Amino acid sequence: MTTWLHDHPAIRALPRLWVERVWLLESREPLTITREVGLRPGVNVVWAREPESDTGSGLASAGHGVGKTSFCLLLRYLLGDEATAITALREKAAANFPKGGVAARVHIDDVTWLVYRPYGAYSHPIAKVGEQLESLFEGQLAGDFQTYLSSLQAEFIGKLAAQTLPGTNQSLEWRHLLAWCIREQRTRFDGFFHWREGDGLGFRRSRQDPPLFVSSVLGVLDTDADRMIREVESIQADLTRLQGQIPELERQPIYALEHLEQRLRVQVGAGEDEPIFESMVDASLQSKVNEAIAAAERAESQGNSEVGAAEEAMAPMLVKLAELQAEFNRFDIERGIAKSLVEANEADYTRLTTELIELERLTGQCKHGLVEFSDCEHIKNRHSTVSLPWRMDALAAKDATPRRQTQLNAASIAADAAKQALSEQRSRVDSQRAIARRAQMRSASSTLRREQLKQQWDELLLRTRQREERVDSAELTRARARVKALTSELESQRVALLKRKQQQSTRVDSLKALTLLIAERLLGEAGHGRFVPDSDSRPFDLSRGGEAYQVLEVLLGDITCLLDAATSTGNNHPGFLVHDCPREADMSAVLYKNFLMMVMEAEKQLSRSGNVPFQYIVTTTSAPPLELCEVPYLTLELQPGSDDHLLFKRQLITSLPGMESGSLE
Repeated sequence: MTTWLHDHPAIRALPRLWVERVWLLESREPLTITREVGLRPGVNVVWAREPESDTGSGLASAGHGVGKTSFCLLLRYLLGDEATAITALREKAAANFPKGGVAARVHIDDVTWLVYRPYGAYSHPIAKVGEQLESLFEGQLAGDFQTYLSSLQAEFIGKLAAQTLPGTNQSLEWRHLLAWCIREQRTRFDGFFHWREGDGLGFRRSRQDPPLFVSSVLGVLDTDADRMIREVESIQADLTRLQGQIPELERQPIYALEHLEQRLRVQVGAGEDEPIFESMVDASLQSKVNEAIAAAERAESQGNSEVGAAEEAMAPMLVKLAELQAEFNRFDIERGIAKSLVEANEADYTRLTTELIELERLTGQCKHGLVEFSDCEHIKNRHSTVSLPWRMDALAAKDATPRRQTQLNAASIAADAAKQALSEQRSRVDSQRAIARRAQMRSASSTLRREQLKQQWDELLLRTRQREERVDSAELTRARARVKALTSELESQRVALLKRKQQQSTRVDSLKALTLLIAERLLGEAGHGRFVPDSDSRPFDLSRGGEAYQVLEVLLGDITCLLDAATSTGNNHPGFLVHDCPREADMSAVLYKNFLMMVMEAEKQLSRSGNVPFQYIVTTTSAPPLELCEVPYLTLELQPGSDDHLLFKRQLITSLPGMESGSLE
């Protein structure tokens, strides 16, 4: 046996992810197993053998409808997939095994999980950390199904250099990687990034995202490259958005000019057919604007005159109002003094007398001394001998109570009369103030209209001149300058990114060398296999044509990534791969057998102490090479014509009202 992998030793004993055993259960309680399939690290062949004799006919004479694709769907189901094809299989299985389900022992790095998923839609999945199937249903093991799914996410997505995709910031998920690890037969292996048919991959961008995701998993898209891609995407998004705004910014001055012209025409009553600027014969918008401004100026002047006249007429009214207010205040205090004498209330008398003195001080001179209050001895004496007049007045009040009552009545009448006069004068002042305010408002309105018309006309002239001179608005100028700057920055970033990609990293070199090596082993000639990290359709390229080689390119890429995961620490691939019937995708029998022999040789060369660092599961209807038709490589052999050789040991038939029975492979 050749040792073509001698320069690529295994770095781990077992795959990071591998399935050790699968149980098809008829029921959980009692535990009834329909079929048990043992799997192993390395090559696992599921062979849907065609009958050796040709006496049969139809489906009975071919290796179809026996369960090889169903086995792949069950593996996907056990690893968390919920695709439509899986739902259809579950419905079939639930009709035949209403209490049944599928279970497996799954290894995630150093942790062994027991997983059970029911066929029926109303049962719950179970996942526990453990080894024996019987203990899974006893409820004594630790763990749950959500923790199991989280473990898959954390181990195989959480350790990537970036958790989101450049451009969309879409979060990466385990289901994206699972779609790659278990290819669907219906895609016919027609493209490396074509993993599902119908169900989709969950990526927002079907063309750009799978290559970015694969590059991230392989460790080709390092942190710097990821950052640069995100910067380019961000700049491109800003540039596209700004370029979309520029046509609108170019039209805005035209719209603004038309809107301003229409508003002016409405305000001054100019018709649509009247020109904007003055004409020797006809009226124009300009002439009507000038007339409106002149009219506003006249109204403003008249309003100012009315305001002056109103304020002039109000001045003596205000003086009279102040006098009446002072007179009322004095009469009101004197009434209070007379009342305090009648009621013998010294405190009120003292307070009111003081207020009266303060009030009289406001008039300028003391009427008793005919001098300024500050120099009046009478006032000074009264301040210092307040209690003496009180005592004299109080004694007099006792002797002349009827007279004091008469004085109180007279003071009350005088105060009421003064209050009435004050109220009437206040009403006259308020009326005059209203007249003045109305005049002020008319004047202010005229001023505002004049200023607005002048401002709008000046703006119209400016915009018209700018349009004629093709002067851009400040906003448009800034936008164009920003577009120019972003374009330059984008070009610079793209050049830097291209240089970064052209700098062949250790990871790229390693993948190129391994691709070349595997292609040489497959084709028997050197130089025909290439790894093209920048390609978004054929990252693994064979310099041969034809559909057979197109399928082989996909297989080459998958096996390269699988073996690289077993031999390199920079690869985040789980080391687990399932191919469903690649031979049926227009691949020649010779290339197919050579491919399988190559994978078997890789297993032998990378195994250590019976352990293999990858798990490869392949289903086939064509006979595999003789070396793979025996244990330990032949994991499961299926055959039509006998229920015991069907995956579920019976045809899955569902009878629905109004429908004929059918079966699912």
